[in-house]
Amino acid sequence: MRLGIGVASGIALPASFIGCSKEGQRQTFVQPAVLASENGVLDVTLTVSYWNGQLSEADPENKYPVSLRAYGYNTNQPSYAGPTLVVKGGDKLRIRLINQLPLNPPAAPNDPLLYMKPNTTNLHTHGLHVFPGIYPDSKLAEYGDYVVDSNSGGVVPQGDSRQYVYDIPANHPAGPFYYHPQFHGSSAIQVASLMQGAIMVRGPVDELPEMAQAAELIFLFQAPYFANGKANETYGVKEGSLEKFAQLANHPTGHGLNPSSKEYLDAQPVLINGVRQPTIVMESGEVQRWRFINTQTFNCLNLNLDEHVLHQYTMDGWGSAEYQEFPDARENGGKGIELAAGNRSSVVVKAGTPGTYLLRSLPVTIAEGKQSAVLPGDVLAKMIVLEKQSKKPIAEKMPAAPLPVSNFLEPISDEEFARCGGKKRSIVFNMVGGDGLTQSSSSQSTDPQLQRSNSIIQNVILGAVEEWTVFNFNSVSQSFHIHVNPMYVTKVNGEAIKPYWCDTVALPAGGTSENPTSITFRMRFNDFVGPYILHSQILQYSDLGMVQRVTVVPL
Repeated sequence: MRLGIGVASGIALPASFIGCSKEGQRQTFVQPAVLASENGVLDVTLTVSYWNGQLSEADPENKYPVSLRAYGYNTNQPSYAGPTLVVKGGDKLRIRLINQLPLNPPAAPNDPLLYMKPNTTNLHTHGLHVFPGIYPDSKLAEYGDYVVDSNSGGVVPQGDSRQYVYDIPANHPAGPFYYHPQFHGSSAIQVASLMQGAIMVRGPVDELPEMAQAAELIFLFQAPYFANGKANETYGVKEGSLEKFAQLANHPTGHGLNPSSKEYLDAQPVLINGVRQPTIVMESGEVQRWRFINTQTFNCLNLNLDEHVLHQYTMDGWGSAEYQEFPDARENGGKGIELAAGNRSSVVVKAGTPGTYLLRSLPVTIAEGKQSAVLPGDVLAKMIVLEKQSKKPIAEKMPAAPLPVSNFLEPISDEEFARCGGKKRSIVFNMVGGDGLTQSSSSQSTDPQLQRSNSIIQNVILGAVEEWTVFNFNSVSQSFHIHVNPMYVTKVNGEAIKPYWCDTVALPAGGTSENPTSITFRMRFNDFVGPYILHSQILQYSDLGMVQRVTVVPL
């Protein structure tokens, strides 16, 4: 069994994850390697190259040989994901990125199937509140969360490298973050390969005895795209490969999950840490904490655990003092924990009575109005709950609320907003020339745009507190992400809600130019000057131009 799983998924399973007594009750859930800081520093090398292995499509028994871009680390070969990087507030995270991908294919202006430079890359630490520029005083070039490379920049193929340095603020909120490439024009094709990995920021909430005792599982929800027999069109790409931007742009939700359904869109099957529908084994009464990270380039998730409650305590990486509870929603409105592309969540799970339960993504509407579209449900994992075994110590107590929350997450009051400038802005998400989910490879009839990439659009004064409203003019629900600073969301479609912090937010579906949908948030610009970006986290759209630059300037 162990050898079969390892070979089939391309993953070597550590012995600690092979568990339990009866056949069919073995844990097949595996996690990437974990690298933790020591003495306040975590220093790691990530190398980008091709990973040749096997991945499941919709049926976990059917494996496909693939050749996809992926991260290796230090002296380790590339794998289904990069390592999980664990740091604390006040730590220094150093990542040296080496690009060993082959040279970019020759530019072909008459080939609309290829877009930009698929093998040039860089690195974004999604959600981290860190310096976004190039350090001016370094003898050797060192970069913060710098992603505003020009088309002639980036970390180019065949051995180029870049040193990234991230100083984690002492009061940085604790939670799940992740890293992925953000070179304009190539981010979707690289993330839709296997280029992603988790970052866990530890804090006081992790030091609670009940949290520390609970097993922690990290879920990288992945949907790698590659040419295979179920793809509507392979664009001349060989089996198991992702080499044409059109593979994503023309089929953004994917293929293979419901290819013949009229009720639902066809969709890309979801893997967890490279494995399709893994098994998690728990004991009755056991408490675990699960970290959900939606790394997909387009599709959202609607997470639900059969006959159990998901007790959420962070949205993205931004914690709350009280749990938000999500009971089984299959017969209660169908709304679980909804994660747009790029969203994350932390939950505590307490296993119930012995039995088998499914972690699902329930069906979810992603477009309304002129065009309606529903993503199908999917079974993501199986949880087997066994009778409690007295010989094995397990965590059995839920961490009690209120949970500790960083003072970084103080609410933004009306008084603070007025005192710090009170400036309001509007941002428009619009698909110029079409409102569909797909685009023609020859005419690119759907042209998602905010503005030309890297254009300086939003200039902000350091120390300002501003209120922004992001309008969605289209049927499809967009995923909006801004780098460096989190958002304090206060309104949806102009109506006040209970405010919450996040760094990625789904814009409501069903917008039109006459009656757009919207999200309103407030944001502090207290810590860093320099340029960074806001964009659609639907990375196909970001690569096509749905991106703006933000520049924070000193007072």
